[in-house]
Amino acid sequence: NADEDDDNDGTPDDRDAFPKDPEEDTDTDGDGTGDNADEDDDNDGTPDDRDAFPKDPEEDTDTDGDGTGDNADEDDDNDGTPDDKDAFPKDPEEDMDTDGDGTGDNADEDDDNDGTPDDRDAFPKDPEEDTDTDGDGTGDNGDEDDDNDGTPDNKDAFPKDPEEDTDTDGDGTGDNGDEDDDNDGMPDDKDAFPKDPEEDTDTDGDGTGDNADEDDDNDGTPDDRDAFPKDPEEDTDTDGD
Repeated sequence: NADEDDDNDGTPDDRDAFPKDPEEDTDTDGDGTGDNADEDDDNDGTPDDRDAFPKDPEEDTDTDGDGTGDNADEDDDNDGTPDDKDAFPKDPEEDMDTDGDGTGDNADEDDDNDGTPDDRDAFPKDPEEDTDTDGDGTGDNGDEDDDNDGTPDNKDAFPKDPEEDTDTDGDGTGDNGDEDDDNDGMPDDKDAFPKDPEEDTDTDGDGTGDNADEDDDNDGTPDDRDAFPKDPEEDTDTDGD
């Protein structure tokens, strides 16, 4: 009765949960087993040897090691992204999973899962886009003029080539690069109608090609009665010489 520390463990009896037991003085969870013998002092289900806060039943983990348990910590991994906005609140290397495939964007080689690797994707976070031909900030799928050449894609034979928009003869070479646009055998620089495969000459310069013009030299005599249909100075050869 006179002894203030019955078990002589250094903890006064009035502060000793086990005043008669020199091996124990504390029972954090009040389960009747002293903390020295108790493998889960706070009775939170996590053994003390795996509990970052063995005396706190509200905490057992401190992901970022900042001294604040994850339950109370608003940024468990201390990556600068609050847990409620962090797809990976326990991983300091990740905070976003654009395509929701379980792999964070930093490690994911195709963030938006559109089939185009990020290092070749102009829009790595947008599954609807991967290319911006003209570099105008609008992806080709949403851009009505991919190559920004002034010709809408739906009227452009070469929607990805700003140097071409027309292929008159359909040979796969754009007219700007094609030396015979209409593929009639007459080079464009000698063809009066470079876009018309039915015509290449306009003898009288009236805007109608000779093949369609009934009076090529415009001398007033129809070709079928003109001995010299290409010569406006002549239409008759009496002696046929």
